Amino acid sequence: MKKTQIGFLVAFNIVVLMGCKTLDISKGANSTYAVSAQYGSLNGGWERASQEAMQKASSFCEKKGRKLFFINEKRDGIVGWSSQASIISFRCEDIDSTSASNVPDETLITKDKDGDNFPRKSSNVERYQLDVNKIIPLRKDNDAVAIIIGIQNYKHLGKADFANRDAHKFYEYAYRALGIPKDRIKTLTDADADQAAVLKSFRNWLPLYVNKNKTEVFVFYSGHGLPSPDGKSLYFLPYGVDQDLLDETAIDQRKIFSAIQATQPKSVTMFIDSCYSGLSKTGGILLAGARPVTLKTSDIEYPAEFTVMTASSADQISSSSTELQHGIFSFYLMKGMEGNADFDRDGKITIGEMQKFLLDNVQRQAMSLNRKQIPQVVGDTNRVLVSR
Repeated sequence: MKKTQIGFLVAFNIVVLMGCKTLDISKGANSTYAVSAQYGSLNGGWERASQEAMQKASSFCEKKGRKLFFINEKRDGIVGWSSQASIISFRCEDIDSTSASNVPDETLITKDKDGDNFPRKSSNVERYQLDVNKIIPLRKDNDAVAIIIGIQNYKHLGKADFANRDAHKFYEYAYRALGIPKDRIKTLTDADADQAAVLKSFRNWLPLYVNKNKTEVFVFYSGHGLPSPDGKSLYFLPYGVDQDLLDETAIDQRKIFSAIQATQPKSVTMFIDSCYSGLSKTGGILLAGARPVTLKTSDIEYPAEFTVMTASSADQISSSSTELQHGIFSFYLMKGMEGNADFDRDGKITIGEMQKFLLDNVQRQAMSLNRKQIPQVVGDTNRVLVSR
């Protein structure tokens, strides 16, 4: 190969792997704007490009005395072959305004100092808000227990956006919708959710509250995940997980399954808002140099008595949403518990009804991010999840 060809390839790889660029903000129709950023794989790729674009959009709105309202994100580029680009569409809203998918009819339109239209506060924002107070009447004193884990700020990994918010909010729904007494709900977030604390919760704390063949066990997890090396299980990634010691510092779900089974509960229901594609919730590479494992949902082995609801299939991204301020799966799981998933209005929400509600809403919301995300359910779809 000639020196000129080698030089070209070196220069090409530097641009692809390390290039970065943030473009100016452009104005679109109906007071919307767009901004894009692109980074090479070694400089953070899609994840960093998305963060950079969002930061510039947020700063732009702040200078106008407004707040950012995220509309959607489109992504371009191929890992290893081109820089990865994130194109954010947004608008700037009145600081008192609340998110909604479209400007409702009763919304007042005002002009800012630059002459741009922006929507003021509207009362029709219910679709994009969670309201635990809608769950009436409460189920009380159920023989049930829950372990809730949310890890947003990792010690060695990038953020899992809104994972803490998912966990803290789900605590309210565990109490009001699932009827679990507050003293039987254990919540672990960030540094409190290190490997030892998580394993002790299942091995030491959980048995104290499980009555053999009588107690319902619920587990909620929001954070990063990876497939196990054998492709037959999944890893929860605790706060201090170390890429170089993954087998020793990650938590194989099978360890959690075994600990739960040892208590002999009546039933087990797990909600997992995590993806196992090797990507973060924003689409960036989770672990540099991680060896990809081809994993299908059908390959994952769950105990027969478990009902498991996951945010996506194993090869998809389980996305978070700036608009919803939650993981998409977590948001609509809780929204469904408010009664929106009770399609036959009989006061009961079955696993099957929740599955339908999640499929309809999660897929639609993910499409606004130019992604495909299909929630998965393993278990008895006729079992009642929420009863009023």
